[in-house]
Amino acid sequence: MKKNRLLIVEDESIIAMELEFRLMDVGYDIVDIIPSGERAIEAAQTLQPELILMDIHLEGEMDGIVAAEEIQQRMDIPIIFLTAHTDDNTLERAKTRTPYGYLVKPFQEKELDIAIQMALYKHKMERKLRESEERLRLVVESSSDIVAVTDTSGIITYFHAAKQYQLASESVVGKKAESFLPPERAAKWDETIRQVAKTGEPVSTESALEWHGEELWLNLHLYPLRNPMGEITSVATVARNVTDVKRLKGILPVCAWCGQKIKDEEGHWVRLDMYITTHTDATVSHGMCDDCQTKFTL
Repeated sequence: MKKNRLLIVEDESIIAMELEFRLMDVGYDIVDIIPSGERAIEAAQTLQPELILMDIHLEGEMDGIVAAEEIQQRMDIPIIFLTAHTDDNTLERAKTRTPYGYLVKPFQEKELDIAIQMALYKHKMERKLRESEERLRLVVESSSDIVAVTDTSGIITYFHAAKQYQLASESVVGKKAESFLPPERAAKWDETIRQVAKTGEPVSTESALEWHGEELWLNLHLYPLRNPMGEITSVATVARNVTDVKRLKGILPVCAWCGQKIKDEEGHWVRLDMYITTHTDATVSHGMCDDCQTKFTL
């Protein structure tokens, strides 16, 4: 069974050696013992331990809290603070570095082992969550859809749109829809967001708007997002451009004589098969109907 690799940062040699023996006894691999914060940063980069046990009060100018901050900025390594001090100031400083544990000396071997196992497990789950979020982000940002997340009042907290829409996320995040949509469309979107937030039921709708001088048709799907307690905290909107599909609805001006040409948006007569491939995702295959085949053979 693979042993977890730990780095001990402790400036009192007797305590450090005792800690090393106790950890080795329960199955950990101690990669090194470091007495100062400055050297701890170097050792973390070189040895890449799976977890660091960091004493807060160390020899030298850099204490364990500052060293932990430097390590966390450069590397993804969980840190458990060790200290004999329980004053409020030390605790508050340590909390701001979001440690994976905080043990007050003296502590029992079992207590230490449990803290390490919990920290390793928490770090593993957080890494999986980050990887999952990154995969989701890549999927969203490679999509041609428009994706927005708003709070229940309509303030946009996340936004992605393909370059064709000429709308950068930084220009809309933190704002409401009225900052970039026509007033009536923004009001309708806000109303739907409030409906989804109130009922908890997804809503699908269709909307047309004027966008940079062109008519744009969007299929909108709104979903409630809940926190771990089941409370609705946000609403996600996925908008898909269906403009090309909409163009083929209604009356299509097909030539009554040949039936093979259609008048396009600019008033030109073009081949029907070319029009279909241009305005939809369909492909066209060519064959001969029975009537034409009869005429051809006569």
